[in-house]
Amino acid sequence: MVDRYKKPGGFVQLVQVIETCNAKKREQFMNIIAEENPEWAEALTQKSISFDKIVSWSPEVILEIMASVNQLAFSVALKSLAPEHLETFIQKLSPQDRRKIEMTLQEMNPTPNEIGASVMKVISETRGLLVQGSIKAEKIDPQLVIPDEFEAKLGKSARLEAAALSFEGPSTVVSTAANGAVATAEIEKLQKRLILLSKEVQILKNENQVMKDKLEKIKKIA
Repeated sequence: MVDRYKKPGGFVQLVQVIETCNAKKREQFMNIIAEENPEWAEALTQKSISFDKIVSWSPEVILEIMASVNQLAFSVALKSLAPEHLETFIQKLSPQDRRKIEMTLQEMNPTPNEIGASVMKVISETRGLLVQGSIKAEKIDPQLVIPDEFEAKLGKSARLEAAALSFEGPSTVVSTAANGAVATAEIEKLQKRLILLSKEVQILKNENQVMKDKLEKIKKIA
């Protein structure tokens, strides 16, 4: 499941899939992803947004979202909140916006399916605002930022760690009884670090070549 999204922009696409699933399907997807690639699963958990997370943001950001997303959907989605969370959210609004929301909530009686659909719509449209840069993730929560070429960066640390373990082999105990032995151990440690850095450089070169090949293919198609 993860492999098909290991392309530029693929992580954002997968985030959007996860965010707009119902709870049961989201859990199933995340279990599959966690088995395939724990690092991707952790990143998805960290960078996904939910309606609860959206209404916890600052009043300035919330007002900006409310001005940009479907107003009716946002009001219906508020029905998904627990009473205490709804009250906390309403307190963030200006008196005028508060009265408007309270009147709307009193007038409507949506079904659970309508509430769920509205929650997904607000999340989807909010993600669109983040992707477009209309609202800045770094100003809301730095953990939500998805850097360029994030797909290439994910897994790199795991590959380097595996390379280091493969090189080092079984752990050894270095005696500190003699200065010569300590010096030898330090030299070996530096040699291992040099090899690890060399492998990292080679990995980066390989990834760079892959990107160049993809760019050439795109140019030919264009």
